[in-house]
Amino acid sequence: MMTLPVFAAGALVVSPPAGISFMRVAEPHLERAYAIESAGYPEDEAATKEKLLLRIRDAPQYFYGAFEGSQLLGFVCGTLSTQEQLTEEAMSVHEPDGTTLCIHSVVVDEPWRRKGLATWMLQEYLAQVGEAGASRVLLICKEHLLGFYTKAGFANLGLSEIVHGQDPWFLCGLSTGKAA
Repeated sequence: MMTLPVFAAGALVVSPPAGISFMRVAEPHLERAYAIESAGYPEDEAATKEKLLLRIRDAPQYFYGAFEGSQLLGFVCGTLSTQEQLTEEAMSVHEPDGTTLCIHSVVVDEPWRRKGLATWMLQEYLAQVGEAGASRVLLICKEHLLGFYTKAGFANLGLSEIVHGQDPWFLCGLSTGKAA
């Protein structure tokens, strides 16, 4: 794998919207998380309720959301993998001893889109999980989101081998600066 840019905490200086907090998403938020996920992705790409529940239960330290009071507005979730490459298998399970963080979703409820919330959530997420031990962060995104992720510090690593839905996905990566 090519050398990845290193995440620098504070490199994205995006202030939180007034009254918004960032904290772990728990089981009571499952229905709302599923509604946001389903509205944010085409049906053949959205995570199932069961997948979201698995991530909440198995990898709670990698599932964070933006909240206004108790209302979930959006979330970022991921799991750890022992693999260095992003594969379907790596994205299907959580391996607590893994050093590759696979981000599955960065999604915001429609009324909050294009207001900086996703950028702020990603900034907060990377700062939180950067302390947890992963040496690299990988994700796949559609071509129209490459600019968002490269502005956040990710490198575009080219087309992904993962086929999920109809359109091609691009692999993006970032180093946390920790040794693998």
